[in-house]
Amino acid sequence: MQAIRLHPAPPTSPNPYSPTNPAPATALHIDAQIPIPKPSRPGELLIRVHTTTIVRDMLTWPETYRHDYAIPGNDLAGTVIEVFDSSSAFHPGDEVLGMTHANRAATWAEYTVATAEEVTRKPAGLSWAAAAGLPLSALTAYEALFVHAGVVARPSIADAVRHAARKKLRVSSHPRSASCGGGGELDAPPAPQAPQVRILVTGAAGGVGIHLVQLASAVAGAHVVAATSSDARNGEFLRGLGADETVEYADLETMTPQRQAGFDVVVDAVGGEVLARCWGYVKDGGALISVDSSSFDFVERHRERGIGREDVRARFFVVAGGGEELRWLAGLAGAGALVSLVNRTFPFERVREAYEFAHGRYEGRGKVVLVR
Repeated sequence: MQAIRLHPAPPTSPNPYSPTNPAPATALHIDAQIPIPKPSRPGELLIRVHTTTIVRDMLTWPETYRHDYAIPGNDLAGTVIEVFDSSSAFHPGDEVLGMTHANRAATWAEYTVATAEEVTRKPAGLSWAAAAGLPLSALTAYEALFVHAGVVARPSIADAVRHAARKKLRVSSHPRSASCGGGGELDAPPAPQAPQVRILVTGAAGGVGIHLVQLASAVAGAHVVAATSSDARNGEFLRGLGADETVEYADLETMTPQRQAGFDVVVDAVGGEVLARCWGYVKDGGALISVDSSSFDFVERHRERGIGREDVRARFFVVAGGGEELRWLAGLAGAGALVSLVNRTFPFERVREAYEFAHGRYEGRGKVVLVR
């Protein structure tokens, strides 16, 4: 089979490639005549990969350098070719989407092996490109909100779909927002409940941020404030996804003290000084979660700088999901309550160009997808 592999640094290089000395895009090679992997344990599936994704900083991840000639990639959408055991819930010919574990990767290939817990059936209405763009970003957003921040999720897909419809109808009538469609009968407004959770999302127009806004709105029923570098460019789009308010980073500093520090949960997808300022936006006893890969040690670093807070639950995490979470998210996408956006597709043969494009913090929204 063909696969994209990360070749080691040349002998003339003073240092091997590593997270602190990342490989350039030119180290990515399309190699042929690589043995097709085989399912070797119960629950494993051989999948023909149709689409996978590129994450802009994946050549800085420690997992990328677990061995020489590693095949990168975690997201996938493809067709099951072979199953290890006949009792599997999947069968040859099934169309699936999923995400392999961070330590295994290997989806930038013609074929890959995944476990039944790492994939779910692809909704019929989801394109191959959109299907590949869903798992990593949506699972990261889900775990940030409902696992690490402790936000309470709605009990069913139907509840989330109904809430998304209500919010989009309300947002579409906003004089500054884009039309989101709608029509038909909607349920009556729900009975009064406990005070609405307030959630701030930074990097809201990015790959993970887009899913954070949608899940915080439709699944948590929260009041969502989406922070972005440009409200003129992204405001209408984010309100169309369900954000109640949009704000530029600079304007966060000018909010009233009561409003500024009034968030139950802040999820940051930017890092740097934006993340550093987020400590001041969280209520006592609230949660500050970072999904920015360069911020893995932010809690320790910020406390050394004297800006951390003991009364805030703060953490960085590496996504671990799959199984029921992935099936639930795919169900939301299939029902139209969770949108997976694709910015641009590239054929496998142009992987170097694709990585440079993704690494360059491209304009626009959505994932960069490799197509076989």
